[in-house]
This record gives sequence, structure tokens and C-alpha cells, in this order.
Amino acid sequence: MSMSVKQPHPNIRFVMLGGFLGAGKTTALLRLAQRYVDTGLRVGIVTNDQGEELVDTATFRTAGYATEEIPKGCFCRRLDELLAAAGRLQDGHRPDVLLAEPVGSGTNLVNTVIRPLKEVYADRFTVAPYVALLDPERALEALSGKGRAGFSAKVLYLYKMQQNEADVVAINKVDTLTPERLAEVKSLVEKNFPKAKVMAVSAKTGEGFDEFAAVLDSDAAAGVSAIEAGDLDAATVAEANEQLGWFNATWQITAPGGFDANVLCVDLAGAIQDALKDIAAEPAHVKMILRSGDDMAIANLLSSDRPPELSRRCNSAMINATLVVNCRVEAKSAVLREVVEESVRGISRTCGINSGRTVAQQATLVDE
Repeated sequence: MSMSVKQPHPNIRFVMLGGFLGAGKTTALLRLAQRYVDTGLRVGIVTNDQGEELVDTATFRTAGYATEEIPKGCFCRRLDELLAAAGRLQDGHRPDVLLAEPVGSGTNLVNTVIRPLKEVYADRFTVAPYVALLDPERALEALSGKGRAGFSAKVLYLYKMQQNEADVVAINKVDTLTPERLAEVKSLVEKNFPKAKVMAVSAKTGEGFDEFAAVLDSDAAAGVSAIEAGDLDAATVAEANEQLGWFNATWQITAPGGFDANVLCVDLAGAIQDALKDIAAEPAHVKMILRSGDDMAIANLLSSDRPPELSRRCNSAMINATLVVNCRVEAKSAVLREVVEESVRGISRTCGINSGRTVAQQATLVDE
């Protein structure tokens, strides 16, 4: 499959895909990275989250991509660290294209990342148009004013401001939509975010991806829809981030007789979903990876009323594996920790596995 990039850019091509938690940024970046590699270009990736031990980092590295990780806060507060990570990749891997995945609750990324790279670091980077991916079901909940919105008004405000600053809003997961449903989502997006170019794409199947990639590699101006001074209610954004608690943890999983990682991931995500329903806590994104060598299973939970998704299947039974769980939920982090740890203990008993935690982190978010 061809794409427009045939020769390396004179500078590193900087491509940042934003969007709310669960929009499908990792899947899109994996497909995009492979397209660049297929044309002979070298790719580096920078991931970003509140905690360490990231599922996304493990996913990219297992896929063979040189990946740097910036934890403990959004790119919007850590431009120097993003530049340092880019420098390490350039020294060690010399990428032609740098793909960046910001934390899924990040806002004001155009003013804090895109524009500085264009205006101050133009000798190092050629900056692509800024694209925000969008999960269609979440968009319908958040923008239609009908049905259960799931999140508080402050979290929904943060969600809307993310799309407001995008040059392009890409409706992802169109493979899950009927034509009528897609038309409904597209109408809502165009009405709410009139400055953005609106596209439809499936990072999973590749539908619409030729046009999507062409926009990212075009010479169109980047950062033209930046949030203007006074248009962002910083206090509301900060409060929304405080409401989105997080918990990251890693376990070592063992079972002498072997276990099915695909089943375990889905069952664990389901157990977490049930426990969150019991306390009326809405998940933004719960993601987990079970990895043994290069084989891995990945599951995602995006909502209290959508079943968990197995986005990647492992190939064979596992005996020893590493389980990494990353959670963002509208709940206090201490409560979230209790939910996840008890869910892991319960699945361990049910599946007859041994689980020993090696790393755990939690915090109430204040650094956005």
C-alpha cells in the first residue's frame, strides 16, 4: 500500500495524535508506524502518561519500535522532557519520523507543544497537522445531549476542549458503525467543532487510512485551531483531571499447567467493570497487557456499559507472564486501587494462577 512519504524529511517529521482516553491512539500509531517503515523510513515513538510501567510502551517495544516514555504528567507540562526523549531517539536510532502519543486527558497541546516545535525548534522538526482521534460511541454520549453521558460535566468539558484545538478530528472505529450511525456522529462533530476537518477512519481495519496518513504527511499548516487566551477554563480542566483517578500496576503471573491469557485479560477487565459499576464509577480507559516474551494479549475497557475488548490475541498458552494494568477512571485513586487489586486476586483464584505484584503506583491527578 503506497503513501505519500518516499524520502526522509530534512528534519524529523513530528506527528502527534491526540484524543480522549480510549479513542484508539495506540492502534492508529501502530498502523501509521508500519506504513512509514514499509516506505523505508525509521520511526521513533514517545509515549506519555501519569504513571510509569505503561501498557502502550510495552506494546510499541514488543512490536519492535524504538520507544521513549515520559511519565508523571502530560506533554503540555513536559516539553523539555519530550525534546530530551527525541534527542535520545535521534542519537540512538536516527528516526525520520517521530510519533508522539500524549496522555488521554491532555489539553492545550497546540499552544504548549505544536507551536513551540514549529516556531522555536523549526531546525529540528517538521510538524504535521494536529489530529485528535475520537471514539464514536463516546462522542454520541458526550455531544448529543441524549442518554447517559457517563462522566461529570467537568470531565465532559475537558473532552470537548481536546477536540476544539485539533486541526483534524478523526472519527475512529468506523468499522463498528452503520452508515446511518456514522452520519449521526459526523453531524455532531461538525456542529460542535466547526474549525476542524472531519474524517472517518478505522485504525483497526485500515478503512480510510490512506486519506488519514496523507493528511498527516501533507504540508497543511499545523496548530491553526489553538485555544486562544481566555477561552480555556483552566480551573475546570484541573478539577476534571483531579476527578480522573489513575492506578498503574504490574504483576508476575505464573501457572505450572499454563493459562489462556486471552481469557484471563477479558475476564479481568470484566471483573473490574463489574466492581466499578457497583460503586458508580465510570471508566475512561482501563487497559492491560499480558506478555510472555514476544507473545501478548491486550484488553481494553472503555465504558461501564460496553463489554471489554480483546484488541490483541496471544498465540499460545502461557506459563509465566507479566501483567501490566493501567487505569483511568472517574473515581478516587485509592478506591480504584482497591478495585483493581481485588479483581486480580479474584481472577487468580478463579483461574488457578499465582499473581505477585511487583510495581504499583497511584495518585490523585493534579499535574495537568
